[in-house]
Amino acid sequence: MRKKLSLWVLTLILGTGWCWAGPPTTDSQAIDNIQFRLDHTKVKQHGNVQVTCAGGVATLTGTVDNLGSKLDAEKAAQKVRGVTQVVDHIQVRTEDASDQQILEQARHEIVMYYAYGIFDNVDLSAHNGTLIVSGQVTQPFKKTDMGNILERVKGVAVLENNLEVLPTSMFDDRLRLQVSRAIYGDAFFIRYANQALPPIHIIVKNGNVTLEGVVASTMDRTKAEMAALHTGLSFSVVDHLQVEKSQRTA
Repeated sequence: MRKKLSLWVLTLILGTGWCWAGPPTTDSQAIDNIQFRLDHTKVKQHGNVQVTCAGGVATLTGTVDNLGSKLDAEKAAQKVRGVTQVVDHIQVRTEDASDQQILEQARHEIVMYYAYGIFDNVDLSAHNGTLIVSGQVTQPFKKTDMGNILERVKGVAVLENNLEVLPTSMFDDRLRLQVSRAIYGDAFFIRYANQALPPIHIIVKNGNVTLEGVVASTMDRTKAEMAALHTGLSFSVVDHLQVEKSQRTA
């Protein structure tokens, strides 16, 4: 008899579910909760976002100064209990920063990123608030991290993250070390090696080496290429090093 009673109680609890879920969230409560989350994620520090909610559909309007804040607002609304759909009409104010200002800030953010090193290469371009990222990185998390960082640059409304994640290879790892030692272990390049982020980047893919970055002179470019060639481990060496403009016109 007790067993049958227990089963009946369990069926009643699971069937109704109300005692676990609690009372339904009203639209006004959902709005308050979204606003609370917007404050918590500091979205309001980057603009003015308004929230309405009807029948569980939350609509976000207003303006912010970067793509990351727009996405933060959308994610905050999606996490609120009682919200079944989020309509994001938030606009990014691209007039807050010129393309040149976007590029300068984006380059600064990349250089400051802790995992960006000489075996990675990032190229940036901007047009009317769209930031395009290309190049190569050695690990998938770097592509994700850099995307998250760059979408928060002021004035960025669209981010095209075209970074290539280089294939994992023990041979390529060995080649990276050999080429870096050949270049930065040479006393000729000591002024480059002593920089926080040395300017000659060594990109290795399937045994092929590409040198990227900027050097001070044509001689430096030639010596870097010869050092990479003399390791004797690579299938090919492509020299994309650029010479500083001041040296080109000298």
